[in-house]
Amino acid sequence: MRIQLNDADYYLYTAGHTPRADRDTVVFVHGAAMDHSVWSHQSRYFAYHGYNIAAVDLPGHNLSGGELLTDIESMANWLRDLIARIDGRAIHLVGHSMGALIALQAAADFGTPASPSTAPASNNTVTAPLQSLALIGFSYPMAVTPRLLEAARDDPPAAYSMMTQWSHASKIGGEPVPGFWSPGMQFSLMNNSAAGAVFADLSACNKYTGGEEAFTRIECPLLFLCGRLDRMAPAKLAQSHADRHANADIVFLPDCGHSLLSEAPHGVLRELKTFIGRESRA
Repeated sequence: MRIQLNDADYYLYTAGHTPRADRDTVVFVHGAAMDHSVWSHQSRYFAYHGYNIAAVDLPGHNLSGGELLTDIESMANWLRDLIARIDGRAIHLVGHSMGALIALQAAADFGTPASPSTAPASNNTVTAPLQSLALIGFSYPMAVTPRLLEAARDDPPAAYSMMTQWSHASKIGGEPVPGFWSPGMQFSLMNNSAAGAVFADLSACNKYTGGEEAFTRIECPLLFLCGRLDRMAPAKLAQSHADRHANADIVFLPDCGHSLLSEAPHGVLRELKTFIGRESRA
């Protein structure tokens, strides 16, 4: 499905289904230098089990046009603009890594108009209620090492290699699907991303400072889903936020790192099914 915003054309995967106003909508937001395809296992399940789904390509990523956005707040504004154009009786936001920061900020601002610079003021407020928020591979602050930022700016393939190595619990073996090699797939996906995407995305994560304030405005149920062996977004940071939020659950998946969506696709789906199913509107 394609949506026009401010003369740019954006893509969201809906499994070929037209969103229906009588169904909850699950919105999936990818991480740095990724795209909608990282959610293939989870998004297809919800699409064929009674939900609208929208797995987005962020601006300048894969099938979406528009300029790369350089801060989390602008990405969150864009996301809310997009959601405002999707039918649905309630919204469930799901984000991974950078996408978790975007989902958090969008959730905090959910009922307010987005910036007029990113959408026409007449149609940029989400009217469906926010029903739940799932943050996968989340940490805040999401600091990025100077070495990785420099590589992202000057030598993107080196940055892809670092991110691939650091985000997997194991370089070989343990794949949930025979013949599937998660590190190689991740590297290939990042290597095909737009010029400048990895630096723009990592810089946005590194400079985002709105997380603490955003959490104070979250009223819906929250799920933190963490890899036990995550070296890029240490689970202890997610735990600290979960401990302070009355409506938060936290789940740890064993034997996987930051790339939960490929290292533990069934575990991620299981937890999302339980959480979103519990919070869905009857």
